[in-house]
Amino acid sequence: MTTQTVVDELRHHGMSLAAADWLEVVHVDHLAELAALVRWMERVAGANSNEGEATVLAWAEVHDAVAVVDDGDARRIARRYGVPAVWGSLRVIAMAVGAGQTTEYVATSLVDALVNSGARYPCARGEFIGWAQANGLL
Repeated sequence: MTTQTVVDELRHHGMSLAAADWLEVVHVDHLAELAALVRWMERVAGANSNEGEATVLAWAEVHDAVAVVDDGDARRIARRYGVPAVWGSLRVIAMAVGAGQTTEYVATSLVDALVNSGARYPCARGEFIGWAQANGLL
C-alpha cells in the first residue's frame, strides 16, 4: 500500500502508478492518523519536501506496519523516534529475490527503471544484485 500523498508526489514529478493496480492507495485522514501525521510532518518534512514520507510513517505508526521510505534522512529520523520497521525499497526488492518471489533479472530491471525515472540509489544501472550482496541483503 501507499498513501495518496505519495501518488500525488509521483504525478507531480511526471511518474505514475497506473500499471500498479495491485497497489492499495490509502488516505491518512482518521483521527489517530492525523495526530501521527502532525508529529511526522514536524520530524521529517521541510518546506515542500518529504510530505509523502511523513504520511507513510504516520500510517505505518498507527497501523503497526513496515514503513518503506527511500529517503535516508527520513529513515534515520524514524529509527531515532522508535519506528522499528522502516526499510528502503531496495531492501524490499532484495527480500523478494531472496525469497524466490522474483528473479535477479527482474529485480535489476526494476531498479534500473527506477534509476532511469530519477530515483537516487547507491547502486548504478545493472549493479543492483552485486550491491545487494555486498550490503548483506542477499
